[in-house]
Amino acid sequence: MNILASGMGWIDHTHGGLNRYFADYTAAMQARGHQVTGLMTAHGEQTSAPPYIQEVLPKQAKVSPLSRSQAFASRFRQVIREERPDVYNPHFALYASMITRNLVPEDIPIVTHFHGPWAQESQVEDRGGRMMQKMRYQLKKNVEQLSYRRSDYFIVLSRYFRDILAEQYGIPDTRIHIVPGAVDVDRFRPADDREAVRSKLGLLPGQPVLFCARRLVRRMGIEGLIAAMPQVIAKLPDTVLYIVGDGPLRGRLADQIQELQLQRSVFLLGKVSNEKLVSWYQAADLSIVPTVTLEGFGLVTVEALACGTPVLGTPYGGTKEILDQFESQLMFHDHSPEAISGRISAVLSGECGIPSRAACREHVLERYTWGGVSESVTQLFEMAIADRRRLKVR
Repeated sequence: MNILASGMGWIDHTHGGLNRYFADYTAAMQARGHQVTGLMTAHGEQTSAPPYIQEVLPKQAKVSPLSRSQAFASRFRQVIREERPDVYNPHFALYASMITRNLVPEDIPIVTHFHGPWAQESQVEDRGGRMMQKMRYQLKKNVEQLSYRRSDYFIVLSRYFRDILAEQYGIPDTRIHIVPGAVDVDRFRPADDREAVRSKLGLLPGQPVLFCARRLVRRMGIEGLIAAMPQVIAKLPDTVLYIVGDGPLRGRLADQIQELQLQRSVFLLGKVSNEKLVSWYQAADLSIVPTVTLEGFGLVTVEALACGTPVLGTPYGGTKEILDQFESQLMFHDHSPEAISGRISAVLSGECGIPSRAACREHVLERYTWGGVSESVTQLFEMAIADRRRLKVR
């Protein structure tokens, strides 16, 4: 099958769940034997993207979102002419917005990966005036609806995002298919010698280590996690928390750490390499996912579990769906600092039992592999292609 997919950026240029998914997903579909062409932009900068991934900007440049969208449409027309794909698979509404249905041959279905409500996510983080917030939200919502009305089918990573797509965008349930995300289980795996990994990271033997990998934005709940740490440290003084990721909240979080006098217990590491990310997962005693809202899947949850590290998370969205199927004791009651500190302390002290590291790994191997995802997506693409060809015959 010849698949044309369009994403957003590339993972070693811009970190984030969508870019991580797009990189691993296109690799999995290629490994399954499909011919994949993936479109993305890293603003023309050098990346580690494989040959089947194309940068849509010809040279390094910081251009407007409109110009980037036009570049996607231009490269799309070229690929349609030269490669004649069997299916078009967009992953980001903005960059697919100028690819109108009349640019897509009638027999080629559009199957959209819905990675979340872009307008709503932006609204949560928007710090502008109320009128400007409303205008930006409506503009982004219009772009989303313009892109989605062209799609034959949709792929979502969770029931939570299925419900958002149906309720907020008016998409019938019959056109929405749930295919949970996955993780590269060869990359994200338990350490052969966990103590050696901990030593290399400068961690003390026996020290309770908490780890959190998140973008530093409000909906990720990092402020609440930091606010919970004084209560954790009061019970378990040697506990440390390492936070990987970057974002607009970094300055505020650094101030919060200082105000709470947590400089010896909570550390902001910023961006780290993919290799170092795996090491932190392997070394941690617990990985924490304190998201407040709009957690569509929770890739970091699956990454940590694949490394054998138990995850404590808030009971929302995709995180809840992953942990509900595994062990409900791994969920906080809510996202309050009291709920977070109480559960962390109970687990670290042994008052609350949790699954073994081996059980965490096994849960991922049973449910969240790219082999399973590529099989499910292939079946949906085949159905969409058959539907389009029947329409053309009529």
